[in-house]
Amino acid sequence: MISIQFVGTGGAFDVAQGNSAAWITFKGKNILLDCGHSVYPRLREKGLADKMDYILLTHLHDDHAGSLSTLIFHQTHVAQRRSSLLYPTADFGDHLFAYLAFSQQQPDAHSDFIPLWQFPGRGISYLETTGMHVPGMMTFAYIFEDDDEILIYSGDMGNPDLILNYLDANPSPKKIRIFHELIFYPGIRAHCYYRALEPLAEKYSVYGYHINPETEPKDNKIPLVANFPELLL
Repeated sequence: MISIQFVGTGGAFDVAQGNSAAWITFKGKNILLDCGHSVYPRLREKGLADKMDYILLTHLHDDHAGSLSTLIFHQTHVAQRRSSLLYPTADFGDHLFAYLAFSQQQPDAHSDFIPLWQFPGRGISYLETTGMHVPGMMTFAYIFEDDDEILIYSGDMGNPDLILNYLDANPSPKKIRIFHELIFYPGIRAHCYYRALEPLAEKYSVYGYHINPETEPKDNKIPLVANFPELLL
């Protein structure tokens, strides 16, 4: 079984919940998925700031990458080790390098930039969701697959149909878990309205994140990550 625990489950402004990010143990490796501005302090609190083998990002908004540079500097100066940054496409790798260059000048002095297909043992693929969060911004969903399970992490995307269509086109007898961001109010195209997730949840095991659970409406049918202690660090 693929292990996933959330470092935080909230959106950009949900201070109590922290920025959504996940600690995934997959094929014997620890992968930090996203690193928003609240993530580094949380990893320090949990004693994990130098325990990840790889870092992987869905996109470069501050609530998903805002403490990445600090975490890398921690690894360099405190743990005295290089960071390993996975990237799904060459273009995104270039954007990630340029993003880090603003604070690090020479990002490759601190980190190895590794294409996703070079992850040991493979098993991680992606769905490009560019334009499904905000216009023109590169964003990605990630698929982790081992012998027994498929785990999908949406990142920020306003429409779940891409994941639904992918799974329908690639049927599998394996256990499937989907962690999908959501919002509880309509009309915001940057995020997925919870009712739009219901067709996906009727066919697969879906958990919602990137939300303050205190705002949950009574008719919500999507289980929230924040309500499952076993899914939290």
